[in-house]
Amino acid sequence: MDDRNYEAARQPDMDSVPVVAIGASAGGLEALKSFLTALPEKTGACFVIVQHLDPTHKSMLTELLNRATSLPVEVATHGGALRPDHVLVIPEDATLTLQDGHIHLEQPAPPRPIRTPIDTFFSSLAKSLGESGIAIVLSGTGSDGTQGIKLLKESGGYTIVQDPCNAVYDSMPRNAIATGLIDLVLPPAEMPKAIAKYLRHLRDGDPTDSMDPGTARPHLAQICQHLKLATGHDFRQYKEPTLLRRVQRRMQVLQIDTLRAYAERLRDDRAEARQLFRELLISVTAFFRDPGAFEALEVAVDQMLQRKPADNAVRVWVAGCATGEEAFSLAMLLHEKSGSSEHCRRIQIFPAQTGAGEDRRAKPSIARPGR
Repeated sequence: MDDRNYEAARQPDMDSVPVVAIGASAGGLEALKSFLTALPEKTGACFVIVQHLDPTHKSMLTELLNRATSLPVEVATHGGALRPDHVLVIPEDATLTLQDGHIHLEQPAPPRPIRTPIDTFFSSLAKSLGESGIAIVLSGTGSDGTQGIKLLKESGGYTIVQDPCNAVYDSMPRNAIATGLIDLVLPPAEMPKAIAKYLRHLRDGDPTDSMDPGTARPHLAQICQHLKLATGHDFRQYKEPTLLRRVQRRMQVLQIDTLRAYAERLRDDRAEARQLFRELLISVTAFFRDPGAFEALEVAVDQMLQRKPADNAVRVWVAGCATGEEAFSLAMLLHEKSGSSEHCRRIQIFPAQTGAGEDRRAKPSIARPGR
């Protein structure tokens, strides 16, 4: 995500209602009850529960959860508004997303093998609300929610996972924790208190938001120095606005009000330095992620192949390729454009892989020899 998209995603309308998205699967009912029982009546947030449900049976989840809280618990409806201090529950056989500040439902849901309702809702939350979005992963099998967690963190959101030792099924919590992007790991009964504190801090504002670059720069230099000492990686050439936003994000999580105080925390806390390091290197991508760029590239590829003899190989270098989607997107585009040729040409793609702050030597990991 570039800086413009990042800023747009993480700066929602100030009048928007914060959303706490709760993903659960097998063993999640007791965790949900425990969470709702501990939930204060006034947080100002809308709570949206995305539970894996049997699409062929009517769900009783709303009725069961109504007994655990005094807040209104309702089935989410298409076009419904996000109301503060309300609990919305996904209906059976539905895909739930946020669009323009309202609930969007698609029914029936896609076939079961490709259904990831938690990831789908978390992803829409990231795009719609950014830092006003909170994602929670409770008990469940599989990894649904993990990809959505990554997207929400990139947009500045807050993430909480049920302690795996407390979960009936720990696969979903453990997969989310393995991303290294989780702010808190707690039993469900302790989550509402942490959410209320975070929302208060978010509502009261971040005093560093109005800080001019000249005032922030000396503190950012100290932060980069502490990061280098703790991790061995130098972020002094990192984009300053992005660095400041990620630092502010950690300050919100820790409820630290000044850059000076955060720099001091970083100096004494190696674990926090590693956490900031991970968040600075958040890597979220997708196949054909920027449609406009790929449309322009398609035109350029057509022109290149027309000029290039069919027996000449095509070599492409992909810079900063973290997980492969960019390289494979290019491979599919080139295959489509050259595959119909009478003499299929040789294509080589060299991804310059980067991950966990380490640049690895580029090598041809994708190649298609001529037929």
